[in-house]
Amino acid sequence: MGNRQVAEQWARAMRDRDAVALTEIVHPEVVVSYPQSGEIIRGKENFLATVSNYPTSLPETELSELHGTEESVHVRSPLPFGMPTITVAGGGDTFVLEGVAHYPDGGVFHVAMIVRVRDGLVANETSYFAPPFDPPEWRAPFVEP
Repeated sequence: MGNRQVAEQWARAMRDRDAVALTEIVHPEVVVSYPQSGEIIRGKENFLATVSNYPTSLPETELSELHGTEESVHVRSPLPFGMPTITVAGGGDTFVLEGVAHYPDGGVFHVAMIVRVRDGLVANETSYFAPPFDPPEWRAPFVEP
């Protein structure tokens, strides 16, 4: 399996919280970091434990198909917290997964995951998530609404 297929499989497995699929594609020395909270998850066992212990009370919906081009593939179907579309883009050993997460409490967060593949396995993921915000007025003359 090529690196791009590994990244796409990662997106599907994360979306589905599929511990079996993740076990097959996560590097034993994986490092997952969330810079905004300062958390670092080190090692396959700790990573799989975080996936397995994710709250189950959050909504899920059904899976639909992959579509897109070689450079950008859209995985349509939400993560457990409602991410309707994940876009996978990149090449070589580094891929960016982007989406918008919709939480049960009404919160909306834009999500970006940088995934690095090593030895045919996901060895690193850095995730950023942030709510939308109103643009500052000073920028209005320079941007599209």
